[in-house]
Amino acid sequence: MLEQCIATIEILACTGVLLLVGKAILKIYAWSKMFMILRQVPGPKGHWLYGNAAQYLSKEKFFYYSAKWREQFKDFHKTSILFHPLIIMQSPEAVQAIISKMKHNKKGFIYEGLKPLLGEGLITSLGSKWHTHRRLVTPTFHFNILESFLKVFIERTNGMMDQLRTLSETENFVDISPFTQRLTLDFICETAMGTPIKSEGSKQAEIVSAMHKLEEIGIYRMIRPWLLFDFIFRFTMKYREQNKYKNILHTFTDEVIQERRNALKSKKNNDEQNADYEDEVHKGKRKAIFMDLLILSSENGELLTNQDIREEVNTFMFAGQNTTQLAINFCLYLLGENPSIQDQVHEELSAIFDGSDRDPTMDDLKNMKYLERCIKEALRLFPSVPVIARQLTDEENIDGYRLPIGADILIVPYVLHRDPVQFPNPEAFDPDNFLPERVSKRHPYSYIPFSAGPRNCIGQKFAQLAVKTVVSTILRQYYIESRDKREDLIVVPNTVLVPKKGIKIKLHTKNN
Repeated sequence: MLEQCIATIEILACTGVLLLVGKAILKIYAWSKMFMILRQVPGPKGHWLYGNAAQYLSKEKFFYYSAKWREQFKDFHKTSILFHPLIIMQSPEAVQAIISKMKHNKKGFIYEGLKPLLGEGLITSLGSKWHTHRRLVTPTFHFNILESFLKVFIERTNGMMDQLRTLSETENFVDISPFTQRLTLDFICETAMGTPIKSEGSKQAEIVSAMHKLEEIGIYRMIRPWLLFDFIFRFTMKYREQNKYKNILHTFTDEVIQERRNALKSKKNNDEQNADYEDEVHKGKRKAIFMDLLILSSENGELLTNQDIREEVNTFMFAGQNTTQLAINFCLYLLGENPSIQDQVHEELSAIFDGSDRDPTMDDLKNMKYLERCIKEALRLFPSVPVIARQLTDEENIDGYRLPIGADILIVPYVLHRDPVQFPNPEAFDPDNFLPERVSKRHPYSYIPFSAGPRNCIGQKFAQLAVKTVVSTILRQYYIESRDKREDLIVVPNTVLVPKKGIKIKLHTKNN
């Protein structure tokens, strides 16, 4: 009997090894075939073994190299890391050919390292699952829901203003990033789960820390493509760290989901005259919470399981916090560096509020047309997401070149947005770039801060509303002065666009 068990274990072990070897051989074959097809595609010269890895690993110079490559090649070009080809699309026409089509909706390899954090939420999911989730999540960003979120934005921003008053009393330039980071974390935690971060040791703070750790590990794997193979990665210390933080994240989110389910059930049972709680949430009569809206849409787990809800909440928190914070920071920085443009924003705000210190309404925010153009221009120069990746799920032909199935595509909005054909004087901060008459003359895929096509960012209105609320509130009380000149501001691409030395500003109290 023992011998039979040992023989069975040996057979299973051999079968497992053969499957792994077979999978590796198929992967190598597919890569070699793809590499041979792409040999004809033009691109910059690279090392015979490392390819263009040096340019990708040099984060501070990656945009410099990308801009140089755009000058050399028309619509797109090929690069590589080791023997892994990467095609960079750099003209609006080439970008449109990829992201405007559902057939190329698979995200690229750089997202593989983020799957322990995001699971199969909207950013990473495919096919019928993506379609179902997109359909269910879209109503959570309805106008009435956003109006409920606005109340959170205003309350939390007013709390930050109390902290900023101490900054206005100093003569020193101060990094605004810690303040806006805490603020946007409160935005996300309260709108996603119902409560802001109460303290550094709170459960919300713990989950945010775990998310950041998983993001760091994901970036670590992205720039070391061999670690994207799980059978290699599992032998590293980072793998054990990843499991630790993933367990923290999943355990906490699952607990919150159950708490929200119980709270929703209790509210439905206790509402007088059998009021329909779900209907009131969607009509904006009650405070909207993203997790609640997903639970209400789940139909007792038939459409969205607890795991589905967890993945979408984690995706919302990850995608929403950093991008919103950076949009606020870069807009404040650019206004502080361009006093004449900042003056025009002050004039617009004075006309809307006429010296009143009341909270803004949705109508007030809609009337901030010039500030809205400033925010869009800030996102042109400093898009929060500097690189978008896709993987071809069907063969594509562009400019007579064959691009095979499985090819990884990179789109670099930071460089795309600086196309001098689409944006004359591309380095200038010019909000008039977004006057309707200028927008109508540009290629629709020349400006994609929230991506574009079927997989565009579903939360872009949420982000724009949050940014406009924060920036307008600060400018109603202060003039902003930025310390660094544009040439001294160093930004590097991670999962988001990071200012390496923060955003240093000085606040000058306005004399109303």
